[in-house]
Amino acid sequence: MRAAIIDDEKNMTHLLMEFMNRFKEENEIVTDVECFESGDAFLNAFEKKRIMEEKDHIFDLFLLDVEMPGRNGIETAREIRKYDKEAVIMFITNMAQYAIHGYEVEAVDYVLKPITYEDFSLKMHKALRYIRQNEKQQMLLNTTEDGKVPILISDIYYIEVVSHYLQFHTKQGVFESRGVMKEIENELESMNFFRCNQSFLVNLAYVKSIRSNEVTVGNEKLSISRNRKNSFMDAYARYVGGMSL
Repeated sequence: MRAAIIDDEKNMTHLLMEFMNRFKEENEIVTDVECFESGDAFLNAFEKKRIMEEKDHIFDLFLLDVEMPGRNGIETAREIRKYDKEAVIMFITNMAQYAIHGYEVEAVDYVLKPITYEDFSLKMHKALRYIRQNEKQQMLLNTTEDGKVPILISDIYYIEVVSHYLQFHTKQGVFESRGVMKEIENELESMNFFRCNQSFLVNLAYVKSIRSNEVTVGNEKLSISRNRKNSFMDAYARYVGGMSL
């Protein structure tokens, strides 16, 4: 987990780091935490990291003080959300009424000062649930043309194997990445993906119709192999019936 603490009070920053280290040890998680003394200092560093790492999702968690000189926490969060829709934002504040502003930037919670470790731990467990949920919902493709590209799993219509490459047909277009179909099939088996033949792994959420030996996925018609038809039909029936694969 990569986390950013953005707070202009050094004593508060030290306390949050102390709590974070304790939480890490108690829950056996690996964390990489960076501290910033203001929203402006963070945003300057954030822009450099985005360019260097060639992606917008740099941090999994933001602990943001609301009241800071320069850009306050709310304004900083608005800038973060322009690039990163998935990161978990949690505000640190003296006054509970500031929490209402968290809705506009989809903050998951706020921590009220003075902070106790018990309250911090409770909030962090909540943040971790959101982070793990986001990890399951997206994947980072190392594409042949655009380098590393994050895509939402829910945006994938189907995956096609072509020679030694996998073509991901998504709402944003087709992305090609080197890979093995069996490995991606294992990775997505709990996300309602199922093979209709040797070459296609289908997101059952986008199946429009099944006729004879053909399945319509989005706007594409894909063939269903004879030896996979029964298992594919069974998987789709279970999906429609609300049962996991």
